Parts: sequence; structure tokens; C-alpha cells
Amino acid sequence: MQKIWVKKNSGYKCMMLYARSLAITWGGPPYWVWNCYKETGDDNIEVAKLTGVRDLDVQGRFKMSELSPGVVYEIAYIVKLTNGASGWELPVTLKITLPGQGGREKKRQYSLLEKPRGVWMELVGGSFQSMARETGEVIFDFYNHDTPSKSGLIIKGIIIRPKN
Repeated sequence: MQKIWVKKNSGYKCMMLYARSLAITWGGPPYWVWNCYKETGDDNIEVAKLTGVRDLDVQGRFKMSELSPGVVYEIAYIVKLTNGASGWELPVTLKITLPGQGGREKKRQYSLLEKPRGVWMELVGGSFQSMARETGEVIFDFYNHDTPSKSGLIIKGIIIRPKN
């Protein structure tokens, strides 16, 4: 499921890709559970809650042509850690692969160990400029393949918005 809207002050397109539109490795029981979450308004969305996995792998993609051309955008992962979250001693990697020129990559790492529990937070994966007439896809990844087993991460989705 995704939502596209236009920012009133700029006229630029924004996009939200909810958890169901993401490719989550081992994305079902017993590793992940899916729960309904009441969004603002009348929208109910599904969020993915990690119950336990060693190799965390979440990937999504969208077409560059769905964005306003010539705008610098940023991608942010909207996540929450439960009070009992564990296994986050090592950082997660956020990667963006851009279309064209052999797939330029941008990577960022975040430590979730000291992040607050029970509140939605945004992990910015990076920024890029949308190009006119670009037909390729932007691919984004959120991963950690290191031991130990991880649990207690809730994924709401990814927001793609003009960078301020």
C-alpha cells in the first residue's frame, strides 16, 4: 500500500510506502507479525513487528518518474522499538541505490541501541535528486546480517519527501 500527495507550499510530490509494500525477508510468522495500526483520519494500515530474526533484510523500490523532477528528496524509514527490543548492539545499514550510471549507492549506519523505546522515529537513509525523464527505479534497503538475533522492531513504512 502506498500514498502519494502534493505538498501544499511547494507543489512537490511526496510518497509513503507502508510496510506491506516492502519486501521483508522471512516476513511472516514466526519471525514477523502483522498488526493493524490506526493512522490519522480513517486509514488503517498494517505494521510489521519483528519477533525474532538474525538476518534483518527489508527492501523497497519506486520509480523515479513518480516524483517531481529536479527536486532533492530524502528517504526516511519510520520505525519504533518496543520496550522489550533486543539484539541491537550492532548498527543497521540503510542503503539507497539510484538508477543510471551503474546504480550509484549511498549508505548510512544507525545504532538503535540507545534509541528511545515506544515512540515512532525517522531514520534518514539519504538524499538524492530526482531527474526529469528518468525511468529507472530507486531501491532502498534496511539491513543487519550480524548476530545476535534481533527483536522488537516495528516498521510502519518509508517516506520519500523533499529535503528541507
